[in-house]
Amino acid sequence: MFARDFTIIRFAVGAGLAGLVGLGAVACSKPNAINPADAERVRKIDATVEQIRKAYTHKDSGAFQGLFMPLESLRKMEADIRLDFTVYDQISLDFTIDRVMVEGPDVAVYFHWQGQWQARGEEQPLRERGHAVFRMVGHQNLILSAVDGDAPFGMSARRIQVERPGGR
Repeated sequence: MFARDFTIIRFAVGAGLAGLVGLGAVACSKPNAINPADAERVRKIDATVEQIRKAYTHKDSGAFQGLFMPLESLRKMEADIRLDFTVYDQISLDFTIDRVMVEGPDVAVYFHWQGQWQARGEEQPLRERGHAVFRMVGHQNLILSAVDGDAPFGMSARRIQVERPGGR
């Protein structure tokens, strides 16, 4: 009798373990459901950030008009960007996006940047790096509403002009 009860218990425990393993396999094999609309929005955000970077490095001041909101703070930044275009012959800039936060139509893109600005007649380029946040608004067409942190634009306005001693 004891052997028969032991066999039933062993069968019940074995079936229970098999059931748990099967349940675990089903739970772990569930496909990751990503909303296609969310994925498209993230791609659009990334493309807009890349448009801003390319417009700056290719010195395309006209491209900024469609990417920036008509705000006074951004007009000043556009003026600084145009000054960069006249001061520097070559601009190289890379962005590394750290985080994207989306809340309705508002988007915040946190990123690191590093760049080189080569002025006419200077042997060494200016090298800088920093962290900034692009604040954008919109769904289909994103436009920049603010830049927080250490913006990569306006290097010519930030640069300390040093007079070089003559005659040495």
